[in-house]
Amino acid sequence: MKLTTEIAQEWLGQRFAIGGYKVTEGCPPLGRPLLYEEGMELSPGRFYLAERGLPEAYRDGCVIFCGGVEPGAGWEEGTYIWIPGARQVQVFNQLQKIFDRLEAWEQELEDIRIRQGSVKEMLEKSFPVFRNPLLVVSMDFSLVFQAGLEEGTEEYQLFRPGPDRMEYINALQQDEAYQKMQEAEGAVWYPGHITGFCSWNMNIRRSGRTICRLVVMEKEKPLTQGDSYLLERLVFWAGDLLHQTRAGGPDSDSLRAIFHRVLSDRTADYMEMSQQLSALGWGRQDEYLCLVFQVTYLDQKNLTADTICNYMEEWYPYTCSFLFQGDIVNFFNLTKAETDVETLGNRLKYFIRESFLKAGYSRVMPGHGNLRRQYVQACLALDVGSRVKSYLWIHHFDAVAFPYLLEQCTKRLPGYMVCHPGILKLQETDRRQHTEYYETLRVYLEENLSATQAARRLFIHRSTFLYRLERMKELLETDFQDPEERLYLSFSYRLVEKEREKNSP
Repeated sequence: MKLTTEIAQEWLGQRFAIGGYKVTEGCPPLGRPLLYEEGMELSPGRFYLAERGLPEAYRDGCVIFCGGVEPGAGWEEGTYIWIPGARQVQVFNQLQKIFDRLEAWEQELEDIRIRQGSVKEMLEKSFPVFRNPLLVVSMDFSLVFQAGLEEGTEEYQLFRPGPDRMEYINALQQDEAYQKMQEAEGAVWYPGHITGFCSWNMNIRRSGRTICRLVVMEKEKPLTQGDSYLLERLVFWAGDLLHQTRAGGPDSDSLRAIFHRVLSDRTADYMEMSQQLSALGWGRQDEYLCLVFQVTYLDQKNLTADTICNYMEEWYPYTCSFLFQGDIVNFFNLTKAETDVETLGNRLKYFIRESFLKAGYSRVMPGHGNLRRQYVQACLALDVGSRVKSYLWIHHFDAVAFPYLLEQCTKRLPGYMVCHPGILKLQETDRRQHTEYYETLRVYLEENLSATQAARRLFIHRSTFLYRLERMKELLETDFQDPEERLYLSFSYRLVEKEREKNSP
């Protein structure tokens, strides 16, 4: 094993008083020390211990000056440690012990890896080396493994499930330094302005995606640059075990897997999946709700999705939450949870707003036969609602059902080609004769064929209204008594208005 100058300076400083210290940029980890003799040629990549001055700065390694000798002129460009109160042999022996201790540590890690031990065991073996808590943190900010952190401490509470953790996650997701750290290679320093503690962090990645993070938390002693190098060494040995630990996906019979098949496989045997859901306690007579989250401001990556999915399942009983086609899908068993959509919505609305999400709600429906259709309803609520009322965070399908119908009616033909022909005839008559039959009929239909109420709304005398009504009956050749025709006429007004809105600048 090689050591960085930062580690040598820090660990030697536990035994000796350091008089001076300088590291040039890009100085690599160095091999075991050699004693400097006057006139000898210095090999690159080593520690040299000297009790006398050197003719020039050493740029390819580190010189440790012992005793009264100080770095001479020109050492501003070299790497050195000055220990004025110690003899060369004392420092040499101590530095050898440091190498021995860290090499023994790496051997322990290698032994654990070979026998397929646990990551937790590696952390426990490493805690005396770092003398600060070591954590493996999932991307939803939950603890996977830890060593050195007591459960009752304030720092530990940060990793416990609940609203407080989601507040931290939301703050972190908006923090520029944290966003950069998510995709970083190597150890990254993160200050404590959000979490309350400083830390060195290193991502564990698989298939180009961060699956978890190994963290050294500053607690018992200040963190140094040397800790970042030791963290990288720990990840080197622990990486394989972490990959194996995080490699397993959900069981094929798990709730998430079943719901994923319900949405993705149209050829699936619904009776079989219904039996599987019933076996997991989600009964055929229970009432279900589907809620779809669309990530807006937050990262639209699995990282954020996993965080939200885990939160939903932790804090809302009988919930299945998973990522599907870029959205976060949530199915709620309202019967088992002994709640209703209004109560659930009141609990969720603050979380949705504060997490910068948009949500689409399906209708509540019983049984397993409509689960996929409920998902479609929730998606439509998001899609139509976001266009009709983009300023809202939450959209219910019932609120967008009619606008959705209007859109479907005019999907292949424009509104003027599917509306009641009498509407177009009234418009043309108004244009040619400067009458107001189009607006008069609209108000008459809205007032349920009440001439008195229609005349009052139009600010005209009742006899004037009755005259117009007779003219409209002649033009349209109807007495407006057929319920289906009235429905068609009322619907046609909406189609025409929607067409006008679409074509307006």
